[in-house]
Amino acid sequence: MMRRNLGFLAPLLCAPWLALSSWAQPPASGLDHAPAASTATTASPFSNMGAALSVDEGPWVLGEVLLFVGPSVATDPALRDKVRGQRNMLYTKADVASDLENLRALGRFEKIEPLVFSMAGAPVPAEFEPIAVSSNQVRLVFALTERPAPPPAPEAAAAKPLTPPAAVSGVILTPTAYRGAGKYTTPGMGLDFNACYFIGRLYGRNSFENSVRKVNYIDRLGEWLLSAEGKMQIQSETRWRPALAVGGHGSLLFRDAPQPSVNTPTVSVTVSQKTTKTLSDAYVVASKNIHGARVSAGYMQGSTGDIVGHLTEFLAPQALEFYAGRKGDRAWSRSMPFASVFFLPKPQYPLGVEFIKFNGASLNPWMLNFKLGYFLKLNFDVSYIKFNGGYEFLGLFQFRYNQFPKR
Repeated sequence: MMRRNLGFLAPLLCAPWLALSSWAQPPASGLDHAPAASTATTASPFSNMGAALSVDEGPWVLGEVLLFVGPSVATDPALRDKVRGQRNMLYTKADVASDLENLRALGRFEKIEPLVFSMAGAPVPAEFEPIAVSSNQVRLVFALTERPAPPPAPEAAAAKPLTPPAAVSGVILTPTAYRGAGKYTTPGMGLDFNACYFIGRLYGRNSFENSVRKVNYIDRLGEWLLSAEGKMQIQSETRWRPALAVGGHGSLLFRDAPQPSVNTPTVSVTVSQKTTKTLSDAYVVASKNIHGARVSAGYMQGSTGDIVGHLTEFLAPQALEFYAGRKGDRAWSRSMPFASVFFLPKPQYPLGVEFIKFNGASLNPWMLNFKLGYFLKLNFDVSYIKFNGGYEFLGLFQFRYNQFPKR
């Protein structure tokens, strides 16, 4: 009697388990190809994209190309550059496969799924009607699933670098088109503060007829250059295109030691120049990362070119008169082309060299600045100044503080 009464409960107890097992089975779909019509293509965020078409067909006429990272539209311009498709372009299955290969090469995504949707009310142009498989233009969508970040090791999570990564927004006196430490590759604003202290002359040689000493070394200079630099990156870097930025410097130049004297066979003259001077310039610069070497070239316009006349007494007005016979002349420039190569063999210790040409300055000077922190593990650098009649090596300390963006 009891068995007969409980028998009618068996269908009721089994029904939930049958429904649960049926719901748990995943739909059959490939990694990179969507079926012609499935619940995956009509579910959010693609429910309003239009009627789903098979990716294995084609050609189509593109009406729109979208990239989704998860449920959101991708905003990284570097991703869009990997997709060749443009509006009103005739696109084939082979073109989609090429785009997939370019996106996979980034190594950022564990799954990339191309989807094609018909756009109602957007007929294909008349010239493509005999070729296109769809009478409407299509919306090409790439659904990207990012790889999960690996959990940090306990030791690595606790450890902190002794010093922050070096800024790649500038070398010593010249800028690059990058911002901060290179993490931000999209266009935007940047702000740096830079301090250079030229300690003195390490070694110099001259060939002036009236000079008593043809060789000079270990002379105190004591020249400070404090600068604020603002820039705007107006073009991001891609595989073939360099980054491009415009900006400007505002600088304060002052001395904490008297400038060396100029000695001739008959007279000794104390070089007198203004101990405090404000300088400024505007610039445009392009930069390209070539296998880890950040190569930059640009042009500065402004009074920053006056600095070369303050870094060696041989370019002071008194020296130009006694040695070069240029009475009343002075070393100054208002146009300065420059170039640089910058490496980061270690994040904290950069290595680089920059070139500056001071157009129109007396004795045709130019400068090479060597960033040697990688070898010395310090901020000590070396500057080489060449002019008609001699050259000099200067020692300097340089500190660049990146205010924005921070890293």
